[in-house]
Amino acid sequence: MNSTSHADIDYWLATLEQLRETRTCDSPRFIKPFHLATLAHMLRRQNPTTLNIDDKIAPYADTMQLWEALGIASPFPPKARRPKGRYHPIVLLRDVRSTEGLSNALALLFRSVCENEQTIDAVQTMMRELIDNCFSHCEVTDGVYGLICAQLWNGGRRAQICLADTGIGIRNSLEQNELLKGRLDEENCCQMATEFGVTGKPGKGHSGYGLHVARRLLEQNNGVLYVRSGHEAFCLSKGKTTSIKTNLHWDGTLLVIEWNLDGPVDIGQVYREMPLPEDMSDDDFNF
Repeated sequence: MNSTSHADIDYWLATLEQLRETRTCDSPRFIKPFHLATLAHMLRRQNPTTLNIDDKIAPYADTMQLWEALGIASPFPPKARRPKGRYHPIVLLRDVRSTEGLSNALALLFRSVCENEQTIDAVQTMMRELIDNCFSHCEVTDGVYGLICAQLWNGGRRAQICLADTGIGIRNSLEQNELLKGRLDEENCCQMATEFGVTGKPGKGHSGYGLHVARRLLEQNNGVLYVRSGHEAFCLSKGKTTSIKTNLHWDGTLLVIEWNLDGPVDIGQVYREMPLPEDMSDDDFNF
Protein backbone atom coordinates (compact mmCIF):
# COMPACT_ATOMS: atom_id res chain seq x y z
CA MET A 1 0.00 0.00 0.00
CA ASN A 2 1.57 3.28 -1.12
CA SER A 3 1.98 6.21 1.24
CA THR A 4 -0.27 9.19 0.64
CA SER A 5 1.69 12.01 -1.01
CA HIS A 6 1.28 15.73 -1.52
CA ALA A 7 0.51 14.99 -5.18
CA ASP A 8 -2.34 12.67 -4.16
CA ILE A 9 -3.89 15.27 -1.89
CA ASP A 10 -3.29 18.19 -4.25
CA TYR A 11 -4.93 16.34 -7.14
CA TRP A 12 -7.96 15.53 -5.00
CA LEU A 13 -8.33 19.11 -3.78
CA ALA A 14 -8.25 20.24 -7.42
CA THR A 15 -10.98 17.68 -8.08
CA LEU A 16 -13.03 19.15 -5.23
CA GLU A 17 -12.62 22.60 -6.75
CA GLN A 18 -14.06 21.18 -9.96
CA LEU A 19 -16.94 19.74 -7.96
CA ARG A 20 -17.59 23.10 -6.32
CA GLU A 21 -17.68 24.86 -9.67
CA THR A 22 -19.48 22.28 -11.84
CA ARG A 23 -21.31 20.13 -9.23
CA THR A 24 -19.73 16.98 -10.67
CA CYS A 25 -16.34 15.23 -10.55
CA ASP A 26 -14.69 11.84 -10.87
CA SER A 27 -14.38 9.66 -7.79
CA PRO A 28 -10.97 8.34 -6.61
CA ARG A 29 -10.04 4.76 -7.45
CA PHE A 30 -9.08 3.98 -3.86
CA ILE A 31 -10.79 6.09 -1.25
CA LYS A 32 -9.12 7.10 2.01
CA PRO A 33 -10.25 9.19 4.98
CA PHE A 34 -8.69 12.34 3.55
CA HIS A 35 -10.97 12.09 0.51
CA LEU A 36 -14.12 12.00 2.63
CA ALA A 37 -12.98 14.51 5.24
CA THR A 38 -12.10 17.13 2.63
CA LEU A 39 -15.27 16.39 0.65
CA ALA A 40 -17.40 16.88 3.76
CA HIS A 41 -15.47 20.03 4.67
CA MET A 42 -16.10 21.55 1.26
CA LEU A 43 -19.73 20.46 0.92
CA ARG A 44 -20.71 21.74 4.36
CA ARG A 45 -19.99 25.25 3.10
CA GLN A 46 -22.22 24.69 0.08
CA ASN A 47 -25.24 23.54 2.15
CA PRO A 48 -26.31 20.82 -0.31
CA THR A 49 -29.74 19.24 0.02
CA THR A 50 -28.87 16.11 -1.99
CA LEU A 51 -25.71 14.14 -2.69
CA ASN A 52 -25.13 11.64 -5.47
CA ILE A 53 -22.05 9.43 -5.19
CA ASP A 54 -20.67 6.72 -7.47
CA ASP A 55 -22.25 3.37 -6.61
CA LYS A 56 -18.80 1.82 -6.11
CA ILE A 57 -17.92 4.05 -3.17
CA ALA A 58 -21.34 5.09 -1.85
CA PRO A 59 -21.60 2.20 0.67
CA TYR A 60 -18.23 3.13 2.16
CA ALA A 61 -19.21 6.81 2.28
CA ASP A 62 -22.37 5.78 4.12
CA THR A 63 -20.37 3.64 6.56
CA MET A 64 -18.21 6.69 7.23
CA GLN A 65 -21.42 8.70 7.81
CA LEU A 66 -20.82 11.29 5.09
CA TRP A 67 -24.51 12.08 4.63
CA GLU A 68 -24.96 12.45 8.38
CA ALA A 69 -22.04 14.88 8.57
CA LEU A 70 -23.76 17.01 5.93
CA GLY A 71 -27.15 16.87 7.62
CA ILE A 72 -28.67 15.00 4.66
CA ALA A 73 -30.76 11.84 4.82
CA SER A 74 -28.72 8.84 3.69
CA PRO A 75 -30.10 6.71 0.83
CA PHE A 76 -29.02 3.63 2.82
CA PRO A 77 -30.93 2.04 5.71
CA PRO A 78 -29.57 2.53 9.25
CA LYS A 79 -26.74 0.22 10.22
CA ALA A 80 -25.03 -0.62 13.48
CA ARG A 81 -21.33 0.19 13.64
CA ARG A 82 -19.27 -2.85 14.56
CA PRO A 83 -17.68 -2.32 17.99
CA LYS A 84 -14.33 -3.59 16.66
CA GLY A 85 -14.63 -2.05 13.21
CA ARG A 86 -11.43 -0.76 11.63
CA TYR A 87 -12.72 2.70 10.84
CA HIS A 88 -13.93 5.79 12.65
CA PRO A 89 -16.76 7.61 10.86
CA ILE A 90 -16.77 11.35 10.25
CA VAL A 91 -17.43 13.27 13.45
CA LEU A 92 -18.07 17.01 13.58
CA LEU A 93 -16.11 18.80 16.30
CA ARG A 94 -18.63 20.87 18.23
CA ASP A 95 -17.70 20.67 21.91
CA VAL A 96 -14.24 20.68 23.52
CA ARG A 97 -15.60 18.17 26.04
CA SER A 98 -15.61 15.57 23.25
CA THR A 99 -11.81 15.68 22.97
CA GLU A 100 -11.11 12.94 25.48
CA GLY A 101 -13.78 10.62 24.11
CA LEU A 102 -12.60 11.02 20.52
CA SER A 103 -8.94 10.45 21.35
CA ASN A 104 -9.93 7.36 23.35
CA ALA A 105 -12.02 6.06 20.43
CA LEU A 106 -9.10 6.45 18.02
CA ALA A 107 -6.79 4.63 20.44
CA LEU A 108 -9.37 1.83 20.70
CA LEU A 109 -9.38 1.60 16.92
CA PHE A 110 -5.63 0.94 16.95
CA ARG A 111 -5.97 -1.59 19.75
CA SER A 112 -7.84 -3.91 17.37
CA VAL A 113 -4.61 -4.48 15.38
CA CYS A 114 -1.83 -3.43 17.77
CA GLU A 115 -0.74 -4.88 21.10
CA ASN A 116 1.98 -2.33 21.79
CA GLU A 117 0.71 -0.18 24.67
CA GLN A 118 3.28 2.56 23.99
CA THR A 119 1.94 2.96 20.46
CA ILE A 120 -1.69 3.08 21.62
CA ASP A 121 -0.82 5.63 24.31
CA ALA A 122 1.05 7.70 21.73
CA VAL A 123 -1.94 7.76 19.36
CA GLN A 124 -4.28 8.75 22.18
CA THR A 125 -2.04 11.53 23.48
CA MET A 126 -1.21 12.88 20.02
CA MET A 127 -4.85 13.04 18.97
CA ARG A 128 -5.90 14.65 22.26
CA GLU A 129 -3.41 17.44 21.57
CA LEU A 130 -4.42 17.88 17.92
CA ILE A 131 -8.17 17.81 18.53
CA ASP A 132 -7.76 20.26 21.39
CA ASN A 133 -5.86 22.54 18.99
CA CYS A 134 -8.98 22.82 16.85
CA PHE A 135 -10.92 24.26 19.75
CA SER A 136 -8.03 26.40 21.02
CA HIS A 137 -6.97 28.02 17.77
CA CYS A 138 -10.06 28.11 15.53
CA GLU A 139 -12.32 31.13 15.31
CA VAL A 140 -15.68 29.93 14.01
CA THR A 141 -19.24 31.23 14.05
CA ASP A 142 -21.37 28.17 13.24
CA GLY A 143 -20.40 26.01 16.23
CA VAL A 144 -18.46 23.45 14.15
CA TYR A 145 -14.72 23.62 14.71
CA GLY A 146 -13.79 20.87 12.26
CA LEU A 147 -14.22 17.19 11.53
CA ILE A 148 -12.25 13.98 11.89
CA CYS A 149 -12.31 10.42 10.54
CA ALA A 150 -9.95 7.43 10.37
CA GLN A 151 -9.38 4.04 8.76
CA LEU A 152 -7.11 1.04 9.36
CA TRP A 153 -5.95 -1.34 6.62
CA ASN A 154 -4.68 -4.46 8.32
CA GLY A 155 -3.53 -5.98 5.04
CA GLY A 156 -1.56 -2.88 4.13
CA ARG A 157 -0.40 -2.45 7.73
CA ARG A 158 -1.28 1.22 7.63
CA ALA A 159 -3.71 3.64 9.26
CA GLN A 160 -4.82 7.11 8.26
CA ILE A 161 -6.38 9.82 10.40
CA CYS A 162 -7.64 13.02 8.79
CA LEU A 163 -8.49 16.15 10.73
CA ALA A 164 -9.83 19.22 8.93
CA ASP A 165 -10.63 22.31 10.96
CA THR A 166 -12.73 25.30 9.97
CA GLY A 167 -10.60 28.00 11.55
CA ILE A 168 -8.62 31.00 10.39
CA GLY A 169 -5.63 28.98 9.19
CA ILE A 170 -2.09 28.53 10.48
CA ARG A 171 -0.56 31.70 9.06
CA ASN A 172 -3.31 33.94 10.43
CA SER A 173 -3.05 32.19 13.77
CA LEU A 174 0.75 32.50 14.02
CA GLU A 175 0.62 36.16 13.01
CA GLN A 176 -1.06 36.81 16.35
CA ASN A 177 2.35 36.14 17.94
CA GLU A 178 4.49 39.26 17.40
CA LEU A 179 7.68 37.22 17.90
CA LEU A 180 6.98 35.14 14.77
CA LYS A 181 6.20 37.86 12.24
CA GLY A 182 9.78 38.14 10.98
CA ARG A 183 10.02 34.41 10.37
CA LEU A 184 6.64 34.29 8.70
CA ASP A 185 7.89 36.73 6.07
CA GLU A 186 10.46 34.15 4.99
CA GLU A 187 9.31 30.68 6.05
CA ASN A 188 6.57 28.14 5.42
CA CYS A 189 3.99 28.51 8.19
CA CYS A 190 2.98 24.84 8.10
CA GLN A 191 6.53 23.67 8.71
CA MET A 192 6.99 26.30 11.43
CA ALA A 193 3.88 24.99 13.19
CA THR A 194 5.54 21.57 13.62
CA GLU A 195 8.42 23.09 15.61
CA PHE A 196 8.42 22.95 19.39
CA GLY A 197 6.88 26.01 21.04
CA VAL A 198 5.70 27.70 17.82
CA THR A 199 2.20 29.00 18.51
CA GLY A 200 0.01 32.01 17.92
CA LYS A 201 -0.91 32.02 21.60
CA PRO A 202 2.26 31.81 23.71
CA GLY A 203 2.07 31.32 27.45
CA LYS A 204 -0.90 28.95 27.37
CA GLY A 205 0.47 25.84 29.09
CA HIS A 206 0.97 23.20 26.38
CA SER A 207 0.61 25.63 23.44
CA GLY A 208 2.93 24.68 20.59
CA TYR A 209 3.07 20.99 21.54
CA GLY A 210 0.46 19.31 19.32
CA LEU A 211 1.98 19.35 15.84
CA HIS A 212 5.51 19.03 17.19
CA VAL A 213 4.56 15.86 19.07
CA ALA A 214 2.86 14.51 15.94
CA ARG A 215 5.93 15.25 13.82
CA ARG A 216 8.33 13.56 16.23
CA LEU A 217 6.10 10.50 16.55
CA LEU A 218 5.73 10.14 12.79
CA GLU A 219 9.50 10.47 12.43
CA GLN A 220 9.89 7.55 14.84
CA ASN A 221 7.16 5.62 13.04
CA ASN A 222 8.50 6.24 9.51
CA GLY A 223 5.00 7.44 8.63
CA VAL A 224 3.44 10.50 7.03
CA LEU A 225 2.44 13.87 8.48
CA TYR A 226 0.84 16.28 6.00
CA VAL A 227 -0.11 19.79 7.09
CA ARG A 228 -1.87 22.18 4.72
CA SER A 229 -3.26 25.66 5.30
CA GLY A 230 -3.89 28.56 2.96
CA HIS A 231 -1.42 28.34 0.07
CA GLU A 232 1.19 26.40 2.07
CA ALA A 233 1.84 22.76 2.90
CA PHE A 234 4.41 20.69 4.76
CA CYS A 235 4.96 16.97 4.24
CA LEU A 236 6.98 14.55 6.34
CA SER A 237 7.13 11.16 4.61
CA LYS A 238 9.45 8.31 5.56
CA GLY A 239 11.89 10.65 7.24
CA LYS A 240 12.05 13.26 4.47
CA THR A 241 10.50 16.71 4.80
CA THR A 242 9.20 19.02 2.08
CA SER A 243 7.85 22.57 2.32
CA ILE A 244 5.43 23.42 -0.47
CA LYS A 245 3.81 26.51 -1.92
CA THR A 246 0.42 25.51 -3.35
CA ASN A 247 -1.76 27.01 -6.05
CA LEU A 248 -5.03 25.95 -4.44
CA HIS A 249 -6.07 27.72 -1.26
CA TRP A 250 -7.28 25.58 1.66
CA ASP A 251 -9.45 27.30 4.23
CA GLY A 252 -8.54 26.42 7.79
CA THR A 253 -6.04 23.61 8.39
CA LEU A 254 -5.89 20.09 6.96
CA LEU A 255 -3.93 17.36 8.77
CA VAL A 256 -3.35 13.91 7.30
CA ILE A 257 -1.57 11.41 9.54
CA GLU A 258 -0.57 8.07 8.05
CA TRP A 259 0.69 5.54 10.56
CA ASN A 260 2.84 2.45 9.99
CA LEU A 261 1.12 -0.24 12.07
CA ASP A 262 4.40 -2.16 12.41
CA GLY A 263 6.36 0.88 13.61
CA PRO A 264 6.17 1.18 17.43
CA VAL A 265 6.79 4.59 18.98
CA ASP A 266 7.74 6.05 22.34
CA ILE A 267 5.96 9.29 23.20
CA GLY A 268 7.84 9.42 26.48
CA GLN A 269 11.04 9.94 24.53
CA VAL A 270 9.42 12.81 22.62
CA TYR A 271 8.48 14.60 25.83
CA ARG A 272 11.86 13.91 27.44
CA GLU A 273 13.56 15.60 24.50
CA MET A 274 11.49 18.77 24.86
CA PRO A 275 12.55 21.62 27.19
CA LEU A 276 10.10 21.99 30.06
CA PRO A 277 8.07 25.20 30.40
CA GLU A 278 8.87 27.28 33.47
CA ASP A 279 5.69 26.25 35.29
CA MET A 280 6.21 22.49 34.80
CA SER A 281 8.55 19.80 36.13
CA ASP A 282 9.51 16.24 35.21
CA ASP A 283 6.73 15.00 37.52
CA ASP A 284 4.14 16.31 35.03
CA PHE A 285 5.14 13.56 32.58
CA ASN A 286 4.97 9.97 33.79
CA PHE A 287 5.75 7.29 31.19
